[in-house]
Amino acid sequence: MRLLKIVFITYLTIGFTKSFAQDISFSQFNSLGSYYNPALTGSFDGNFKVRIINRDHWVKFADAPYRTFGISGDIKFDQSSKDFKGDFLALGAYFISDRGQILDWNKNEMGVSIAYHKLLDKIKKTYLSGGITLGILQRSISYDNIYFEDQFDGLDRYNGSTNEILPQNIHATPDLKVGINYSTRMSKLWAIQIGSGMHYIFRPNFSFYKSLEDINYSGTKESKALIRTNTILNFSYKLDNFRQLFPKFYFATQGPLQILQAGINYRQSFYSLNQTAVHAGLSLRSVSSSSFLTPVDLGFLLGFEVKRFIIGMQYDIGLRDALKYGNPTHSFEISISLIGDYTNEGFICPEF
Repeated sequence: MRLLKIVFITYLTIGFTKSFAQDISFSQFNSLGSYYNPALTGSFDGNFKVRIINRDHWVKFADAPYRTFGISGDIKFDQSSKDFKGDFLALGAYFISDRGQILDWNKNEMGVSIAYHKLLDKIKKTYLSGGITLGILQRSISYDNIYFEDQFDGLDRYNGSTNEILPQNIHATPDLKVGINYSTRMSKLWAIQIGSGMHYIFRPNFSFYKSLEDINYSGTKESKALIRTNTILNFSYKLDNFRQLFPKFYFATQGPLQILQAGINYRQSFYSLNQTAVHAGLSLRSVSSSSFLTPVDLGFLLGFEVKRFIIGMQYDIGLRDALKYGNPTHSFEISISLIGDYTNEGFICPEF
């Protein structure tokens, strides 16, 4: 039980900040682009967009999977002034929740974003976008299923009281994100979108002990988050009027740690079925390990467009766990999007 105590205290003080791999992340990162980069708020062909996404991690690894859920909505406003013709202002909001079985801990995040899209070249559909998000980060943990050695009754139960110094089990901190994005058509066949968003600009303190007032506690009360940078790079290649390829890349850094996801999606639309298309994709996620990146997940995507509705289903198999333990982990992700009246501003719009 002494080991459990050490793990528990470490988790409360530094676990959230140092466990970069547990930061909220989706394989279908383009489905919730405004979370990663505020400048992507409103970056789609339509006047509004609502998205829901759910991810179950590590299925069969634990009794109940680790679950991440997100919902967001964006709306766009045309700039009617002659001097700003073709520009757009976009507003968005999102809510994301992480729920895990380990120590029954939860992470919630909500934010409101605003972005401005400046049209630089009408022929090439070139846009330069900037955005900002103000958010609230909430962390909580339950003490109901946590036991310490001084609770042992000497027989076979931990049913006594504890003298451990336990901090308040829920706290919230503000957060600020900023982002920039650039998109253009390089030719009749190729288009590109690239941008970066910065998270944790306020360097929030994630330690549960930060507000503890107890003279008997002598440990640290500070564990500030490192600034995180998310870079998304998307290409669009037009094979013909009904087929497209979407190479995509996501790269995140936070201190010495990195995540890289690279993939490609194929889109097939149908002449006989108006506004209907099928997507298929393959991706590989790698994380930093010592001085190099280690592949951890191989992903397979299947998506459908039916007029204004877009559904994406992703399955990730744990390569690292399969090679190391002979027993791969499994993750499942589904996203549903509803897009408002279609417009043709020329945004590069990979859906997943």
